[in-house]
This record gives sequence, C-alpha cells and structure tokens, in this order.
Amino acid sequence: MTMSTLPNTLSPSPADKDQLLDLLRESRQRFLTSFAGVTDEQSCLRSAEGCWSVADCVEHVAAAETFMLRLVQGPRSPRPAGAPNREEIFLRRMTDRTTKTTSPEGARPTGRFGSLEAAAKQFATARAGTIRFVEECLDDLRTTEVKHPHPLFGDVSAYEMVIIMAKHAERHALQIEEIRKKLVSG
Repeated sequence: MTMSTLPNTLSPSPADKDQLLDLLRESRQRFLTSFAGVTDEQSCLRSAEGCWSVADCVEHVAAAETFMLRLVQGPRSPRPAGAPNREEIFLRRMTDRTTKTTSPEGARPTGRFGSLEAAAKQFATARAGTIRFVEECLDDLRTTEVKHPHPLFGDVSAYEMVIIMAKHAERHALQIEEIRKKLVSG
C-alpha cells in the first residue's frame, strides 16, 4: 500500500467531522439496504463451497464494528508527527473487492447472533455508537492512533479507523449484493 505524503498535522474542522458522519450514515444505509428483504433461511445460503453467506457477512460486519468502536473509544496512543496519512487511500481502496483478505479471527462468522435480524440489530447499535462518538468527540482524531486488528493496516489514526469502519460496511454491502446476484442467477 503506497503511503500519502500528506502531513499528519491537519487541524480538525467541522467539515472533517461532517465528512466522517456522512460516510458513516451513507454506508449504514447502503449496508442495511444490501440485505433488506432477505429471510433467515435465505441468509444462510452460500453461492459456493467455502464462500460466505449473507448472514456471515452481516455477522462479520456487526462484530468488527463493535470491536473497532471499542478501540477508538478506549485509550488511544499519541500519533507520531511523521506517521503517514492514509485517509485518501482508505477512502478509495477499502471497497475494492478485487483484492480479497482474510478476516481476523475475532471477526470471523461463528453464528454468534443467532439470526440475521439480531446481527443487523447489533450492527445498527454499534454504528449508532460510532456516530455518537464522532458527534461528541472533542479530540482531533488525527492526533491519536489505535492498532487495527487486521495486520495489513497496522497502526492507524482514530480518524482513519472511522473511515475504515464506514468503508468496511460498504465493502461488505457490495459482497452481499454479489452473493444475492449469484444465488438468483445460479
């Protein structure tokens, strides 16, 4: 992943907060819409052996969002002044489904929510918490960092983590749309 040369010392602005909130709200809607009308029975269908189902995707996003929210709400480390700013990279590339990645162990589907509705409710609750966090946070989220659970990303600013959270849901909305098309055409 090529790093940007943007400085990591940008001042927070209302526009920055608005951008994060817009990303979070838009991706929440896109994600929830991606599986609207899918029954529990349909949500468990797989397009092929070893592929995730709609239920798997929703569970994964709900679990990941819950975990990442705890990371940004919890203690964060100061971000080194020379740390790379990867905001634009995450905005552009997180939804690119041509590159597949393996989920960290803690976010892999296990059936932990019991139903599509319960997983969707957990996602909605976590996303509402993420939105509330951004709305209420007085810190410059670019000056602190957390360790992303996926080794591909490493340390990310809290601002980058919120972008990742928004784009992660969008990425899996695309995956759910792919699954649904395969199941209808297959």
